[in-house]
Amino acid sequence: MPHRRPDGAPYDWWRDSNVRYLGYANEFGEAFRPLIPKQAVWASYAVAIGYAAGDAVDKTQLEMAKSGDTKRSLVIGGCAAVWQFLASVTLPAFAVHKQVDLTTQVLSTRAPPAVARFGPTFSGLAVIPFLPYILDPPITMAVDSLERALLA
Repeated sequence: MPHRRPDGAPYDWWRDSNVRYLGYANEFGEAFRPLIPKQAVWASYAVAIGYAAGDAVDKTQLEMAKSGDTKRSLVIGGCAAVWQFLASVTLPAFAVHKQVDLTTQVLSTRAPPAVARFGPTFSGLAVIPFLPYILDPPITMAVDSLERALLA
């Protein structure tokens, strides 16, 4: 496992390895909601929330080891949690859920049965790759501002 990213920044297991894909679990759960049991959707949220919480705890522990400052460590970890829960869990899930719901409404009366059944899932899956480009920049800006204000 590398200790530094190509840009020279420290390697972050939670964000630079394939573990980061666990943060997408609930988005896939929402996309497949029309086809799978609701318990499977809930399980996808458990995976994504576990990932988000793990990253936040890791950021708190790393800062504590680095600075020894409890307040700073809690702010850094808390802001990581806020970022993860907004950018990895809440807003992407809402976006995919609405995409699937709206597609279901449109296709339910106007499409052949197979398209009406599988179309909403494909539609939900199709938006997932675009969500980080849409959601991450404003969330990052807001959470960075919050972090600066709390550490000032």
